[in-house]
Amino acid sequence: MSAHIDLARLLGGAILPSPAGRRHWLAALCQQQVPLDELAEQLGCDPALSGKVIGLANAGVPAGGRRHAAVSAAMLAAIGLPALHHAFTTPAPPADTCAHFDAQHYWSHALAMACAARVAGDALQLAPADALYSCGLLANCGQLALAMLHPQEYGELLGQHGNAATARLLCEESRRFGHHRLALSAILMRDWGMPDILCDAVRCHAAPPGFGRAGRMTDLAWLLKLASSFADLILRNGAGSRGPALAAARVLGLGEEHMETLLRHSNAEWSEWRDILEPHTRLAPSRTRTRVRPAVQVFSEFI
Repeated sequence: MSAHIDLARLLGGAILPSPAGRRHWLAALCQQQVPLDELAEQLGCDPALSGKVIGLANAGVPAGGRRHAAVSAAMLAAIGLPALHHAFTTPAPPADTCAHFDAQHYWSHALAMACAARVAGDALQLAPADALYSCGLLANCGQLALAMLHPQEYGELLGQHGNAATARLLCEESRRFGHHRLALSAILMRDWGMPDILCDAVRCHAAPPGFGRAGRMTDLAWLLKLASSFADLILRNGAGSRGPALAAARVLGLGEEHMETLLRHSNAEWSEWRDILEPHTRLAPSRTRTRVRPAVQVFSEFI
């Protein structure tokens, strides 16, 4: 069966859903006029709306100007509360249920990978940590697109290959839909105006080229691979093989002890963030998180 993706329908990210209650909650915060740094933080757990808001901001960047790669209070101020409220209250079109696609696990993994990418980004300083947070958050938004655009066909694929190795699953996605999830993520990120080097790193991070062979982009891809491995461990409460994480860490020049330190800090930051995935039953200003920073910083030779 072949059901190729309609890229025209995908672009803009309008078909992507948010975690339960998230759009209503953000719209309510706009009406409350909460501080924009708090609004930015609340927005940071939603891949679809984060991408959409980054796209809104980049639409106003003149040719040759510096494009946005992360949600910030300054960005939200430039967009304005009315435009943000409109973005938050525009619902994604309804879609059929996609069998074997665990949406809650998807949201949790995206947030855990974002936290891990920021922690590792602080340590390695290959790119601004907040931009790497965005990359981790958006890295698998293409899977959300597959589940929404072709719920029946993608559910069948997950039923057949959902437990296969990542490379096999990506291959099956490409064969059936013309693009695998990471390619679709990169297409969405480019449409939102994010820098090409970040889009390319997301596209190839499941199997990065040899370290240093393609320059800084490859280094970023290895960092995202480490973040994805951390997210897998975080969601398993640290259980399971450290092999994938350790392999990526060694490529990045990190020893096992330092890798474990970064994993602990990533898990601590994820623990602070995860509560905001829960639907809110009453309106109240969000709390300010305590940013967790690695105890030891490693400065890359590739800066």
